[in-house]
Amino acid sequence: MSTPTEPMDAARALDDPPAPDWAVRTAAWIRDEISVPVPELGRPGALCPYVPTALRRGHIELSACTLAGEDPQALDAALLGHAADFRTRVHELKPAEALLRCRVVVFTALEGRGDLLTGVRTRVKPLLLAVGLTVGEFFPASPDTSIRNSEVPVARSPWPSLALRHSTPHDELFLAGQPELHRIFRAAGPGIDTRTAT
Repeated sequence: MSTPTEPMDAARALDDPPAPDWAVRTAAWIRDEISVPVPELGRPGALCPYVPTALRRGHIELSACTLAGEDPQALDAALLGHAADFRTRVHELKPAEALLRCRVVVFTALEGRGDLLTGVRTRVKPLLLAVGLTVGEFFPASPDTSIRNSEVPVARSPWPSLALRHSTPHDELFLAGQPELHRIFRAAGPGIDTRTAT
């Protein structure tokens, strides 16, 4: 199993000239695209409502995975290693703090290989949902669009990335059409209730 590298604060990467290109570009994408309003969605607030506060508080971690795609099982193991490390770091936090924590794992050797990233996410997501986490997939050519407006792309990042966070009841909206994942999600909790997290 690949051992996760020490995560980097996304906000600091923006102010740290020696930070690697993958970190600077990913942090800039989080700030300039995920943290801003998208009027086409027909609602106020950022594309992801939690990200501006999380970024400001230093709660978004960036980590690199340098594995190439020859061994899909090694990619799976790497993401699971990051997930275990992430859970350890947020284990004792209050729900309101845990809700704002996220780790973006950037697969620096998988440029142009969105198919491999999709494979990792597909295989590992059931295991993560079972322990109260979820994972989002992002890459430059991602076809994913908003559930509010199918004309708005929502997952086009500068580098192939998988984002880990705690699941919340809102995730049920995204899993309703996937019966097996929905079953696992419901059996696990389903995550941090954003209405009562304090």
